[in-house]
Amino acid sequence: MFQFLFLLVIFIVGCQHRSSLPPDIPPLTVCKIKVTQNGEPVNNASVSLIPVTKTENWRTNGITDANGIVVPFTNGLFEGVPQGKYKVVVSKNEQDNNNHIPPAPSMGESGYEEWMKKYSSKKNATMTYSLIEKQYTSFATTPHEIEVSGKKTIEITIDVGKKTRFSQ
Repeated sequence: MFQFLFLLVIFIVGCQHRSSLPPDIPPLTVCKIKVTQNGEPVNNASVSLIPVTKTENWRTNGITDANGIVVPFTNGLFEGVPQGKYKVVVSKNEQDNNNHIPPAPSMGESGYEEWMKKYSSKKNATMTYSLIEKQYTSFATTPHEIEVSGKKTIEITIDVGKKTRFSQ
């Protein structure tokens, strides 16, 4: 019994251990970013904060939850964002494996040759569609910026325009 309790305590203490920040990352500020599209939350969208100066070598990003909220992590390990100015880039993609292709007629049946000419090259093709307006998916064109300073939690809402679906 004593060994079990000892192992349990070691496990709990080990799980609470956090890695210290690397020396090149300044103190982090927790940011909560709500992503909406036409006022509705966007779930499962990728949100990246890209430094405006581009001199930093860390990545800050995350995925929105069901309420459209993301709390970005730096380098995938550390909750929060280093101080600085960032452009906010959002993307959300959807794949379509051409379920709209009609079933192929059997070889020799009427329409088989026509179906082969029209659909055979697309049979296994998968199309990727962006569900976010193009301007919000690029550092060069996104209008959304955030400035992180201090240690107080930052909460903002950004809207990524109207609902869309275009092939990439």
